[in-house]
Amino acid sequence: MDTITQTPLQVAICSFEDKNLTEFKPKRSFYERVQINRIRFWQLVEGKKRPDVDEAHRLADYFGKPLF
Repeated sequence: MDTITQTPLQVAICSFEDKNLTEFKPKRSFYERVQINRIRFWQLVEGKKRPDVDEAHRLADYFGKPLF
């Protein structure tokens, strides 16, 4: 049986969706707030890229999750 491992950002998005009972569909204002462009954000979500420290802090603040 294969186990699918989610990135921490995928877990945060799932938690956000469960909490708000809605699908996470970021708008331009989200990308401006976290200061990450759309393409890079989804690369981070999929685990193709690693966030730098500042990006990690901004995303943790947005999703209300601790970094450590």
